[in-house]
Amino acid sequence: MTEATKETGNLMFIFTYILGWISGILVYITEGQRNGRMKFHSLQAIFLGLIATVVDMIFFFIPYLGPLLAFLIWLYGMYIAYKAYNGVDVRAPVIGDYALRYSDYSI
Repeated sequence: MTEATKETGNLMFIFTYILGWISGILVYITEGQRNGRMKFHSLQAIFLGLIATVVDMIFFFIPYLGPLLAFLIWLYGMYIAYKAYNGVDVRAPVIGDYALRYSDYSI
């Protein structure tokens, strides 16, 4: 598969982001070692999930703010998953650069 013909219709991209860092780790272990694109998305999902968890813990004492921000980060991850499912790679600001560096994948 060349870079011009990106894989589309793979439900693993949806699964990668659906449970945040947990499903990101599972996909990284199972599929990430064979597929550079899947490795990129699993690393990005892990980073997004960890950021959502930290944000939720920081704003835990302010009612509704922590869960709302964590939900918005998760929603952004689901947007990235939807785009990846359709064959378009979206790089999240800052963490997408780290995911690219450690996955040896190029967009």
